[in-house]
Amino acid sequence: MPPVSAIADVLRLWGVDGWLTPPLSPVVAAHAPVIGRVMTISIIAGAAGPGLAPLYSMLSRELSGRFVVIGGGTHVDGAVWGEIMATAAAANHAGGVLVDGLVRDVPTMAAIGLPTYASADCVVGPNGTAHAVEVGGTITIGGVSIDPLDSVAVDATGCVRIPHARLDEVLEASVRYAAAEDRVVQALTAGEPLTSAYLHKKTVVDELRR
Repeated sequence: MPPVSAIADVLRLWGVDGWLTPPLSPVVAAHAPVIGRVMTISIIAGAAGPGLAPLYSMLSRELSGRFVVIGGGTHVDGAVWGEIMATAAAANHAGGVLVDGLVRDVPTMAAIGLPTYASADCVVGPNGTAHAVEVGGTITIGGVSIDPLDSVAVDATGCVRIPHARLDEVLEASVRYAAAEDRVVQALTAGEPLTSAYLHKKTVVDELRR
């Protein structure tokens, strides 16, 4: 797996969006790059509604490396994810979670170890004002649309969405891009000046732009 920064750069070279950091930041960072298909769920704020029961139902079944991606949580006044949900997701083998909203219980979530990326953290829950209204639909985070067939990649620096139709070509190009960056660093370490060392990367960038 290439680093998330390489994937984001390749998407930008091709005129495709996808980087989700910002607005999402690592709360429990993945130690190494991880990729997985998404399971999307939309949340709204309101005085009445179904509550988070649809989300609880999602977290009660086998997740098989999928990433739970929650949209709309920024409109909720309180954390929409925490220790209990992280425990359930980890027990059912989720790959991680992306929350467009607030989370809490960061120390205990860190002990659980499930990669978690969110807008921010807080101490209070939503107290019945968060309602899961759609499972498996298209959601938007920071202007980036995430479809149910898409994948997300995460590492210690952040997260990015990869469109399903371009998954293989994006990953292949990102591996080449990351290897070129490694060659630049190796050349610099060996004493080569940046003006010539950077050509290792420029060659690949120029090829990917064609």
